[in-house]
Amino acid sequence: MLHLLNLEEIEALLLKVSPLVKRFEDRDPDFVAEVRGWLAAAEEMLGNNRMPVASEIAVYRGALISAERGFVDGLVPKSRSSARHLKEARAANLLKRATDTVVEAIRPRRAQVDEAERLMMQIVAVADRVGLVPPELGQSHTAYLQKILQEISNRAELTSLLVHVTGLLGNSDTLIMLDRAIGSIKR
Repeated sequence: MLHLLNLEEIEALLLKVSPLVKRFEDRDPDFVAEVRGWLAAAEEMLGNNRMPVASEIAVYRGALISAERGFVDGLVPKSRSSARHLKEARAANLLKRATDTVVEAIRPRRAQVDEAERLMMQIVAVADRVGLVPPELGQSHTAYLQKILQEISNRAELTSLLVHVTGLLGNSDTLIMLDRAIGSIKR
């Protein structure tokens, strides 16, 4: 299961695509190298999270390396000018395909996290209303969150919702989500 912080790290990598496209639009000569770097970072990040889709990103990176070495889909460009344009076009296409691949790979987990976030906001709103979210007083933040989580789990009307969130996220990510929900409610 992809943990919340790892999911957000992958999403942060996806946010770097827009500046890459801007570089393509501006005809930046380093565009192809930057795309190769992005593909390598995506491959490593997905591999570190044990996501098999990392192999697909590796294939895209290999295709880009092939293009940089002068072979685009088995063809050798006729002029230097067309070679550069072909490399850039190939890099843009591979960036699009890789982005689509990563988005599809994380879509189910993002949906689970969004559902858990909605539920946790409801749980914390009710818990705050019935006095289960006291001010934080001197204990560690983790102990504070665990105490609130225990108080919530002791309430019959909130237990099933909390079990559902924990089932979607796991224990550690549930604490993170609880912390974020309390921060949103208490603002």
